[in-house]
Order: sequence, then structure tokens, then C-alpha cells
Amino acid sequence: MNFINITRENREEEHVCCAIADKNHQCGVDTKKEWLKDRIPEGHVFRKLDERGKVFIEYAPLETAWT
Repeated sequence: MNFINITRENREEEHVCCAIADKNHQCGVDTKKEWLKDRIPEGHVFRKLDERGKVFIEYAPLETAWT
């Protein structure tokens, strides 16, 4: 089982949302990718399973988390 780490460099090419197949949600997907561009340098981690399906792991350091 392999995971792909989403980085600032590959975020445009990788799927980052389970709604990616629905064209009505593309604006939200684009917004998420833009948001990730600013969060990744803060230590935010977004990983996805490199298999068919939609399995994501996402977390941020406590110092930069919104809660």
C-alpha cells in the first residue's frame, strides 16, 4: 500500500477531494488546492492512498490548526 504526499509542486496534478468527479464541485476543489498551497509550508500534511478509491489523511501542527 503506497501513499502520495501532496506538495506545493504536485497539488495541481493530484486529486485532493472526493468530489473531483463531479464538475459542479470543481470550484471547491480549486479553492482547496489554493488553500493547500499556503498551508503546506506551515506543516499541513495531506496524504492520499495511491489506489483506486478515495482515501485521504490530512492534519496540521497544533500551532497552526484552526481550532
